[in-house]
Amino acid sequence: MKENNYCVILAGGIGLRLWPSSRQDRPKQFIDFIGMGESLLQTTYRRFRSFMKKENILVVTNRIYYDLVREQLPELPEENALFEPIRRNTVASVLWAALKVRDINPHANMVITPVDQMISSPDIFQQSILRGLDYADKHQSLLTLGVMPTRPDTNYGYIQMNEKMDEDIYSVRTFTEKPELEFAKLFVENKEFLWNTGLFIWNADTFIQTVNKFVPEYGPFITHWCDGYYTDKNEDDLSEVFSTIPSEAVETGVLEKADNVDVMLCHFGWADIGTWDSLYTTLPKDRSHNVVINSKAMMYGCSNCIVKLPSGKVAMLQDLDGYIIAEEGDVLVICKREDQGGIRRFVNDLQLNLGEEYV
Repeated sequence: MKENNYCVILAGGIGLRLWPSSRQDRPKQFIDFIGMGESLLQTTYRRFRSFMKKENILVVTNRIYYDLVREQLPELPEENALFEPIRRNTVASVLWAALKVRDINPHANMVITPVDQMISSPDIFQQSILRGLDYADKHQSLLTLGVMPTRPDTNYGYIQMNEKMDEDIYSVRTFTEKPELEFAKLFVENKEFLWNTGLFIWNADTFIQTVNKFVPEYGPFITHWCDGYYTDKNEDDLSEVFSTIPSEAVETGVLEKADNVDVMLCHFGWADIGTWDSLYTTLPKDRSHNVVINSKAMMYGCSNCIVKLPSGKVAMLQDLDGYIIAEEGDVLVICKREDQGGIRRFVNDLQLNLGEEYV
């Protein structure tokens, strides 16, 4: 367990692609979506806790989830939970964590991880992460982790490999976020493109300097932090600065602009589980190709469906093919599984016509 290695878990999203099971007051990171008896946040924490000290693991989330984080990760040191006052996407989250970690350890290297992932080969995963951290320690590079795509999928980001830098590590030529199907098919056939896992590794200071150079809009945040103008304990100052910085994702906000980005081809059995369709693709199925997640359901002539119900509820389903059947609280959704825009459309219509209480 190297003292300079840190993990930052990003757990602040609402997870509306898994609505209605994922709701604003209890989003996906705090829910057991894979039937393991623990939430996605707990699974992610346990994955890294197996080879990192708890003092070196940080969680970045929204202020409204304070109680959920404390409840689900009682072992996590209180100062290692960073509660954002306002949602500002992943550049803000990662930059804040990098500034915090660099204050603790000027030589810190960081792995950044989302929570909505399944890893089927944990030993290989650990080896890959440690190798990536070692690479970041020796190179002023922002390292992304990619896996070879197994199918054309328009819900994933793609990274194009360029010049070979080291074994299984390449400079990055392009990023493409959620391409059209024709392009996704070309990417899979080309063999130069990897799925973007959303896992990143870099030295904390390298990331801060890269943001300062290529994304000057975040410069005031960095300068004020370094000058001690505010701290993570000063909620008023944090709210003020978070309200003024851009809301951008790391990929589009930093990596697409920087000139020091590499990608490591990984082989640890990765799967995204951020949508109902990706959950369906990943999880075990019965003889009729149905997925039932911690639920009671009797199915007659149904196939290719995914079901998630609250405890104590039972579903009787007949002659459905390729449907999502999901209930949580006061919302029941029955819709086609492959209509990726359907869930977002439902949420937008609810917000417009009935208000926020059902989201």
